[in-house]
Amino acid sequence: MIPARSQPKSGWLELFPKLWRWPKLLCLCIALLSKRARDGLIRTPELLRAVWLMRRRFFGSHTSLGNRLQDAAAQASPPPPNPEHQLSRGHGRAVAAFAVPSYAAGAREAYTRRYVADLARVQSMLPPESRWIDTHCHLESILYRTWPGGKRPRVMDNEEPMDLLALVESWPPGLEACICNIAFQRLSESWGRMSEWEWLTETLPVLQPGTLLGSKIWFTIGIHPSDADRWGSDAERHMCSLLSHPRCVGIGECGLDFSFDHKGNEADLQLRAFRAQASLAVETGKALVVHARQAEQLCFQVLSETVPPDHPIHVHCYSDSLEHALQLCDVWENLRIGFTGCITFALEDKGKSKGRGSKGRGKSRDRPEHFAALVQGLPLSRLLIETDGPYMCPEPFRGQTAHPGHVHRVAERIAQLKGVPLATVMAVTRESCRTVYGI
Repeated sequence: MIPARSQPKSGWLELFPKLWRWPKLLCLCIALLSKRARDGLIRTPELLRAVWLMRRRFFGSHTSLGNRLQDAAAQASPPPPNPEHQLSRGHGRAVAAFAVPSYAAGAREAYTRRYVADLARVQSMLPPESRWIDTHCHLESILYRTWPGGKRPRVMDNEEPMDLLALVESWPPGLEACICNIAFQRLSESWGRMSEWEWLTETLPVLQPGTLLGSKIWFTIGIHPSDADRWGSDAERHMCSLLSHPRCVGIGECGLDFSFDHKGNEADLQLRAFRAQASLAVETGKALVVHARQAEQLCFQVLSETVPPDHPIHVHCYSDSLEHALQLCDVWENLRIGFTGCITFALEDKGKSKGRGSKGRGKSRDRPEHFAALVQGLPLSRLLIETDGPYMCPEPFRGQTAHPGHVHRVAERIAQLKGVPLATVMAVTRESCRTVYGI
């Protein structure tokens, strides 16, 4: 007896029940492709391979469409364990995810090798006693990839998901600590698990003295200009309850961001929240972390009215004019200017703002040549190094999730622009961190 799969077809009539299903199969594949593309999780070669296997099996099997599709996708690749790589529940029975673990594993291994080699390289360039600190990052967004590029294939494929302890353990020995800014009460992105404020509440119990996390992580608490409508008595009360925590070293980031179009009274809300937080920083003796973009005159006015000349200030991720930076340094002796990975970008690139709706305003100030002129025009003693992770990952890792383990690349670029040894930049910026934050 001839096996069922090898029995000859008796004619076109027997093929009709199978052929009419083919458009349904195409529609399902298109729907899956659209869903995966929107999530940034699909790679075209994998989809084509799965469809090709389905086509080969289609005319030789009388099983259901859902089973055929699931079987073919399983041969293309078994479904990965990461829930972020699963399809929506509506397609769950019919198909598996098209991501290929072997590909992802290879990409992650290659990325890890590059990162480890870079850490070994920088440690070999420095004396054993060199220490440095990432003075500004957002750990919640780093861990959960809640930033605009967090769902791109380059990030999903290359980066191994890790918890806070694993992240800290991946840092180079010379990276003494990071300062995590807690500045958002709302979700950083729609796919986030929790806001930064909620994440801090969950994380504080593990920041115990004598532990690795308790020695590597400091934090600031504040309301970002983009979140200024959340400022009020409840927010202020919660902030005050955290300022006495031994790992809290500042207030912010807060300030004024006029690089995007404001709606309604948003500018007034930013101004109100900035004034209140600046006054609170002075009242409590905490460092003030300032986020200021395209608001030079108004920012200077608020600081002049609320902050005395000897108060410590960190103007983070600076991108305004050199003249304004020098003016700030002249008035506030303990003010420092922070620079991020964007100063490492190639000179021909037109750096992109992470602000919303900028509509081209201030683009010239986001270009690498502008940052190079800023670094060269400011005294080294007034600079701080930061990643602002997960944003603006330094070269040669641009496009990945920035984290404190990349901040040495910012220091290297400063050393290059200043024409001084890297060890000098590390020592001077470490002392500036002590000046501003007392650590």
